[in-house]
Amino acid sequence: MNVSDAFHRYAEKVCEQIRWKKAHPAVAQEIEDHLTDQKNAYLAAGDSESIAEEKALLQMGDPVSVGAALDQTHKPAPQWGMIGLVLLLFVLGGIIQTLLLKTIPAGDDAFAARSAQVLFVFLPLSLAAFVGMYFLDFSFFGKHPYVLPLCLLLFDVIARMFGLDYGGQKWLSIGLLGLNISPSAISMLFPLAFCGLFYRLRSQGRRGYLISGVLAAVFCLFLSYCHTFSGVLTFVFSAGILMLIAAKKEWFGKKNQTILLLLFLLVVVCLIVLLMFYAPFRYQFAFRARTIFLPNSDVAGDGYVPAQLRAAISHSVFLGKGKDIVGISPILIEIPGMLRSDYLLTYLTYHYGWAVSGGLVLLLAVFLGLGLRKALKQKSIFGQMVSLTILCTFTAEILLYILANLGLWLIAPIALPFLSYGTMQLLFNMALAGVLLSVFRTGEVYRDTAPHPIFSDSKFIQWADGKLTITFK
Repeated sequence: MNVSDAFHRYAEKVCEQIRWKKAHPAVAQEIEDHLTDQKNAYLAAGDSESIAEEKALLQMGDPVSVGAALDQTHKPAPQWGMIGLVLLLFVLGGIIQTLLLKTIPAGDDAFAARSAQVLFVFLPLSLAAFVGMYFLDFSFFGKHPYVLPLCLLLFDVIARMFGLDYGGQKWLSIGLLGLNISPSAISMLFPLAFCGLFYRLRSQGRRGYLISGVLAAVFCLFLSYCHTFSGVLTFVFSAGILMLIAAKKEWFGKKNQTILLLLFLLVVVCLIVLLMFYAPFRYQFAFRARTIFLPNSDVAGDGYVPAQLRAAISHSVFLGKGKDIVGISPILIEIPGMLRSDYLLTYLTYHYGWAVSGGLVLLLAVFLGLGLRKALKQKSIFGQMVSLTILCTFTAEILLYILANLGLWLIAPIALPFLSYGTMQLLFNMALAGVLLSVFRTGEVYRDTAPHPIFSDSKFIQWADGKLTITFK
C-alpha cells in the first residue's frame, strides 16, 4: 500500500500533538490507513488522484485538533492497583524479614550482618529493579531475543569456571557487592528467555512451532544439569502453557490438533527422560516420593524434613501460635536461614496462625488473577506471550513453595514471590513483576510486526556448477 507524502505529513503533524511518544507509530499507522481508505473510496467514485487525496485530508479535519483529541486518550496506563499490590507484598515481606531477626541466635554476628545487608541493601536494589523494568520497553525481549539467553549461557560458563560449590551446585559470588547468585535464582529467567525466541520463531509457522518444542527440550536438559529440578518444573509449566495457548490461538498458523498432541507428548517425554537419566534427582526422587505415601517411614533420614513440617502444620491454629509439638523437636522452623527462604509459610502458619499465611497466599492469588485478566486483554501477540510467561513463572513458584511447606518435600522451592529472601530470587522476582507491569502499562499501543525469519530460504553455503558460493546477507 502506497502512502502519499501529504498523508505522511498529516500523520506527523497529528503525532506532534501527542505527548506519549511510544504511541506515535501506532497512531501514525492508524491515521495513514484511514486516509488511504478514504482516498480509495473517492477514487472508486470517479475522482482523480489529487482530488481524492485532498478530499480525504479535508474530511479528516485539522491535524492539530485531531492530535489534541488523541492526546487525551493515548496515555500510558500506570496500573496503580497492581503496583500497589506488588508494593504491599514487598513491604509485608520486609516486615516479616524484620520480625525474623529475633530468631537469630545471640552471638551469630555473621548471620545478623547478612540479614542486615538483605534489609538495607538488597531491598532497595530489588525495588530499583522493579522500577527500572517497569519503565523498560518490554518489546526489547522481542526485538533482541538472543540477548537474555546468551547472558544466561554466559553466566553458566562463568559459574562453572569460577563459581563456588554449594550443595552440589555452582554459585557465582561477586564479593565486592556481596552477591551470591544461585542456580535456582537464574532458572527463574529461562521462561522469559524462551518466550523471546518462541515469538521470533512464529514466522516459521508449523516448522517454527516444532523447532520451539525441540528448543524447550534443550532448555529442560540444560536446566536439569546446570540448575535445579524446581527450575525445570517451573520452565516446563511456563513454556508448556505458552505453547498450548499459541496453538489454541493459532499464532503459528492454522489450528492443528496434531500440534497439541505433540506438545503434551514432548512435555511428558522430557519429564520421563529427566527422571530416568538425571542421576542426582533420580536418587533423591525415590526416597522423597516415599515420604509422601509413608511419612513416618524414615523420620530420622529422608523423612526428617517432611515430618517436622507436617508436625508444625498439624499443630497450627487459626490465629496465634500453634500448640506445643510433642515427640518431634521443630528445629527446622527455628533455623533463621531456612525461615527466610524455604519455609517461611510454615513458620508463619505455626507462629501466627492459618489466617496470616492464608491471607498472604490470598494476596498472591489476587495478584495472579488480576494479572491474568489483563494479560488476556492484550491486543498484541507478544504482549500476551510475555505477560502469560511471567504469570506462569510466578504461579509455578507459588505452587512449588506451598507444596514444600506442606511437607510434600520432593524438591526444594525456588521462592515465594516478593515475600521470601533468597536475595537474588527477590531481586529477579521484582524485576519480572516490573516487566509484567511494563506490558500492561504500554501494551495498548504495541503492534506486532512480521519478524525476520531465523531460518532463511536461501542457504549460507551453496554448491552449484562447480562453484562454492557463501552468502553473507
